[in-house]
Amino acid sequence: MKENYRVLSETEQYILLYLISVKEGVAVKEIYEEMKLSPNAVTLAVNKLINEGILIEKREEVFPRRRLVYLSEKGKKIAQLLLQVQEIMKGNQ
Repeated sequence: MKENYRVLSETEQYILLYLISVKEGVAVKEIYEEMKLSPNAVTLAVNKLINEGILIEKREEVFPRRRLVYLSEKGKKIAQLLLQVQEIMKGNQ
């Protein structure tokens, strides 16, 4: 019987690695501008990660009412594992 799981897309992995490198919430716009990815690709990936409980979304109450995203506890664990994979790929472990 086939296991039911999903592989993170490259964009999703980039987002998780970016968020673990910053210590606070990040505006979705800042993610795609900083990472030079398409706004649509980032928005779709962020929405999927929020729906899976990997990211947490908070909207600011004051203008400009940015949409901020944070790693959930689950997201932090996944991002840490991605960092470990990166280190192994570099040959540092």
